[in-house]
Amino acid sequence: MKKKLCTVALAAAAAALAVTGCSGGNSAGSSASPKETQGAASSAPKPANLRVYWWGSQVRHDATMKVLDLYKGKNAHITFEPEYQGFDGYYQKLTLQAASNNMPDVMQFYVGAGDTDQFMTKNLVAPLDDLMAGKVLDLSDVSESIVSTGKLNGKLYGVPLGVNAKAMVVDPAAYAKAGLTVPENGYSSWEALAADLEKLKAVTGAYGADELMDVNFMMPYYMRQIGQVQYAAGTGIGFDQKAYVDYYTMKKKFMENKSMVPLDVALTIKSPEETMLVKGQSAVTTIYTNQYPGIVKAAGRELKLIPLPGPNAAKAMDLRPGNHFVIAENSKNKEEAAKFISFFINDVESNKILNAERGMPIAAKVRDALKSGFSAEQKTVADYIDKVASNSSPMDPPAPAGSAEIEKLMKDLEQQILFGKITPEKAYEQLKKDAAAIVAKNKS
Repeated sequence: MKKKLCTVALAAAAAALAVTGCSGGNSAGSSASPKETQGAASSAPKPANLRVYWWGSQVRHDATMKVLDLYKGKNAHITFEPEYQGFDGYYQKLTLQAASNNMPDVMQFYVGAGDTDQFMTKNLVAPLDDLMAGKVLDLSDVSESIVSTGKLNGKLYGVPLGVNAKAMVVDPAAYAKAGLTVPENGYSSWEALAADLEKLKAVTGAYGADELMDVNFMMPYYMRQIGQVQYAAGTGIGFDQKAYVDYYTMKKKFMENKSMVPLDVALTIKSPEETMLVKGQSAVTTIYTNQYPGIVKAAGRELKLIPLPGPNAAKAMDLRPGNHFVIAENSKNKEEAAKFISFFINDVESNKILNAERGMPIAAKVRDALKSGFSAEQKTVADYIDKVASNSSPMDPPAPAGSAEIEKLMKDLEQQILFGKITPEKAYEQLKKDAAAIVAKNKS
């Protein structure tokens, strides 16, 4: 499954950032009155220009531009300089802007990606706690579990623009044909899932499931189930050898008996729309919730959304942002930037335009207001997010600098394990040693 963030791009950006040794420079205060409200002011505010930078598809670009126009129409003193592109090269461009002390005021970002966190530790991105405390940044309708996804080292740096969760997607028709009942609240155990996959592969004539245990998608969840974590700040790896060996023993068995697609097949699948589930050759796959409408459309039939397998699912599950907005430390208009971000996440009209493309709206009142206009699939996702919000735990601490390199190492070792070139025990020894070296190398 394709990751939300391209780890190669993040690693390259981190390396460039380290070379620049750049800092945020002196920050000027806001040029606007702190008493101004959205759309109206008690005194004439000073003109302010906001540069806003984001990545995404043409659909995202068009919707975001409409929201900028909407905000400008309600705040005549504001002008915007939009900058947008695809993801490739995004962080590299941002790194060059940082080196020349010319970062945009508001930037789409991902707090907690490990390598990009250097933008915060080098004081290039502004902490937002004071703006939130002063009610300039309004997060009053956002749950703490969602707000916390924008924190690093106890400080708030990013405001989530949408929220997603991990989920399983199953084919109810295949379940019915196999004489099985879809577990609406998720499987109670991996063993229960394994038993059903054996029956489902007979129905599909190929596989029980697609790749369910991607190292970047499922391993963090699995480790949280057993009270461990994927990353540890000082040593790179936060789980022990037994957990790693158990994980790959199960995964290898799934692939060998076709309960799950083999690795050579999994490596050819680049998006949910390309999965064996869509083709009717498996009955189960995993996704992030924002991908659900797309996979249903591609399949052309009913697919159900259920939680990941237990046990301890609430302990292991987390809500995660699609991405964040952050404010540059060198911005001369921090308060105006914060007001714009508040509007972006809290305004119902804006979110109708955005249509949950970055994930479900983070403000509860906005989600409720938009549900009547949602498609059936979007309503399913909104209900699922509400369920996860009350049955989840805070995200793990941010990955250490160098995590993109560690993830590549983990992928390489996984392939060696699954192709029989190395044992899980030997792979763990190499992973622990090399990950520690990567973390040490990347310490600032």
